[in-house]
Amino acid sequence: MHYTPLSLTARTLYAELSELALGMGLASDMGKRPGSLVRKTVKGRDYLYYQYLDLAGQRRQAYLGASESRAARVIEQALSLSSEEREDRTQLQKLRAAFIGAGGTPIDTAPARVLVAFAEAGIFRPSSEYGVLVGTLAFHVYGNLLGVRWASPTRTQDIDIAGQSDIGLAIPQPDEPLPDVLARLEMGFVPVPPLNPKAPSTSFRVRGRELRVDLLTPEIGKAKGVRRVPALKSRATALRFLDYLIEDTMPAVAIGRKQLALVNVPHPERFALHKLLVSENRPPAFAAKSEKDRVQALQLLAVLREEAPDGLAEAVSAIEQRGTSWRSRLVKALDKCAERHPAETDFVRQHLS
Repeated sequence: MHYTPLSLTARTLYAELSELALGMGLASDMGKRPGSLVRKTVKGRDYLYYQYLDLAGQRRQAYLGASESRAARVIEQALSLSSEEREDRTQLQKLRAAFIGAGGTPIDTAPARVLVAFAEAGIFRPSSEYGVLVGTLAFHVYGNLLGVRWASPTRTQDIDIAGQSDIGLAIPQPDEPLPDVLARLEMGFVPVPPLNPKAPSTSFRVRGRELRVDLLTPEIGKAKGVRRVPALKSRATALRFLDYLIEDTMPAVAIGRKQLALVNVPHPERFALHKLLVSENRPPAFAAKSEKDRVQALQLLAVLREEAPDGLAEAVSAIEQRGTSWRSRLVKALDKCAERHPAETDFVRQHLS
């Protein structure tokens, strides 16, 4: 088996923790400023804003996301809640400790500290237009979210943050550029020199340690290398297939040994299929990374097949809508997995048209 189910106690604790964190996180800024929800129609699509009066008596509006999004619905529910924030924070830490004690898997302290700083800076505001946690740390988050402990170790010091670069709506940007957030942490982050000395750095690391942050954005059409990303208030490296991964996101709790952060992650079905696509796009010299991609995809698919099978159809359809080259790449990846993992590959194939 690719995973070990967590106990009912651990799953219940995570559900309570997630519900409380989501309610507090989404309503934290708005709850301090009594106001109302306002919808605006832009180019035929409805968007949700929170309207309030600031301390100077000026009317302000905070952008929340598309009105039909899951995040917007959660916000509407969260704003109707009334509770003492200090008591909630104390309860949140109790639930975090109890969840880890019951078998939940925490993120290491250093990357958790970085995620908390990003969340506080507004990088992970609840919408697909903002920053999205991807890579192995997102895979780690899925384990707790789905109530399992992965068979393969998921320890990593790599933090991959993705954001859209072609946002049509002028959304409020984070409070400060992401590199400035890293500098303020005083953890020793320095820019990683890019291959093109004229290009800005999109990666940051701590000397003598494995801790690293990479900023990413989708590559659509002609390769453009590095692009400006409003969601990160920074430059990011453009990667193929990333548009599919971060097109549909959800809020989730990243749990550390001492802290926790509310982040955005791709839906797990898309994460799994994206890993299969990427595994077929790597050159032969990166065969080990391709195998790691397939292992993570198959572990996720094994859990989804048993625990949440209904979401895969939409994720597969979204690939097929992108054309025959996307579909054929997915089929090739499935062919390489079929002999050792027939149940997981059949789970995907049954949704192909």
